[in-house]
Amino acid sequence: MKTKYNENEDALIVEEIQSFLQEKRTDLKIIRIGIAVILAQITAVGFLVSAFRNQAFNQAMHWMDIIIVLGAILLGTATYLVVGPLIRICRVNRKILEFQRRRGKLLHLTN
Repeated sequence: MKTKYNENEDALIVEEIQSFLQEKRTDLKIIRIGIAVILAQITAVGFLVSAFRNQAFNQAMHWMDIIIVLGAILLGTATYLVVGPLIRICRVNRKILEFQRRRGKLLHLTN
């Protein structure tokens, strides 16, 4: 009877680790979106600089104001999209290591 309990407990731990790994994959996708937002901002600024290179600075200044404000908003959003999931990934890694310490025989499933 005791082996059946251990098998059920092991299955529950494996399911929980799979749930943690799924959460980790989701966070990695969010980080990828944050990086794309940063790259979009860099592309927009590069386009603005190349488009208004031949014009006077005063004529392009109102466009620069808009791009700077949007860039600040996008940078804040991208920072949120990158830093938050990184913190959650560290938490998930700690939980998985805790499960590995408790159950040494399940170590091969999480590596």
